[in-house]
Amino acid sequence: MKQFFNLIFLFFFVIQTAFGQQAAEHIRILASPEFHGRGYYKNGDRKAAEYIRKQFINYGLQPINGSYFQPFTFPVNTFPGKMKVVAGNTLLSPGRDFIVSPSCPGIKGTFELAYLTSIDQVFESNSLNSKFLVVDKSAFPDSLSTKIDSIIKSPPSCKGLIILEPKKLTWSVSGKVNERAVIRILTASWPQKTTTITLNIQNKLISEYHSQNVMGMIPGTTNKDSFIVFTAHYDHLGRMGKEALFAGANDNASGTSMILELAKFYAQPQNRPAKSLLFIAFAGEEAGLIGSKYYTQQPPLPLGNIRFLLNLDLMGNGEEGMMVVNGEIHPEEFALLEKINSEKQLLPVIGKRGKAANSDHYWFSEKGVPAFFFYTTGGSKAYHDIDDLPGVIRLAEFEDVQTLIKEFVQQTGQ
Repeated sequence: MKQFFNLIFLFFFVIQTAFGQQAAEHIRILASPEFHGRGYYKNGDRKAAEYIRKQFINYGLQPINGSYFQPFTFPVNTFPGKMKVVAGNTLLSPGRDFIVSPSCPGIKGTFELAYLTSIDQVFESNSLNSKFLVVDKSAFPDSLSTKIDSIIKSPPSCKGLIILEPKKLTWSVSGKVNERAVIRILTASWPQKTTTITLNIQNKLISEYHSQNVMGMIPGTTNKDSFIVFTAHYDHLGRMGKEALFAGANDNASGTSMILELAKFYAQPQNRPAKSLLFIAFAGEEAGLIGSKYYTQQPPLPLGNIRFLLNLDLMGNGEEGMMVVNGEIHPEEFALLEKINSEKQLLPVIGKRGKAANSDHYWFSEKGVPAFFFYTTGGSKAYHDIDDLPGVIRLAEFEDVQTLIKEFVQQTGQ
């Protein structure tokens, strides 16, 4: 009998290990250097879209109106070339020591520096026109942070801004180019008493970048015109210059991996629910929820046919549990999540929030589609930085979240 139970344990261990390996492999591939952070350098997002489409085809998902792609365009500022910053005589590392603002223009040359030493500091007229103003956040108490942020947002006339960040560098995406260069540098990387900054930064504004949402469908067994929808954004920030890679393993290769695993599961005939299932991997989320907005403006399938939408992001960890945006708006469905979680003893805790425009569920909610946005908490703090790599993804609650989703669908998908 003991030998029997040992075999059973080994069987489930092998199954669980294989499951984890499949999810981790999707994350590894999507966050690999070959996909260039799924951004706008060498069509990184297009390569990711092709990978997702291939998985949908392999699993047997059907295209929507004859295509797995929904193309659209949007403007984006990119940095495909030089990314050089020298503080005094110290060469700084892109992504590690500094980031440029997403709307930074191209700029080249050596510039003198002026330091902000007081929030009431007055500069002589035109004295900063050819200089960079240095704002060291750590030089001011936290009580003045709001005023410092106000100065950064509306600085005196100057060539550009150097903002010394005491804690972390967090990058993003912009669809425009500002006149003034803004560079954020870690305080610990800034040489004291530096008087000059040498820059060689190259940008390229693409006014109509061609991207695409990726879609696939599994018809329901009986109620084919009613849908449960799974969404995740597959794009990330790309590259800042050729060296700094923002791989986006947790954000959001992990959520993309989750919908791929769900698609594979539900594609098996014995797992199909009564309602149809629609899987959408959105582009342009990091640029302002652009892909999901476009989808809701040009829906290939009627939005009114969606019974519920589950948007998945930051699925890589979960040691502290999971947060549900719109949990306060849909109390009945949230109560069902809590019931399932308690009965199955899955996640440590499921928290709830109200309405928030912080991911792709938002535009659907605005159109009256009932939707939840799931994201896990705990684990690595890497976010919108060069440290969000596959190696920090533990998938601590990945399987439990998937179990929660499957049970939720089973009870709402009939």
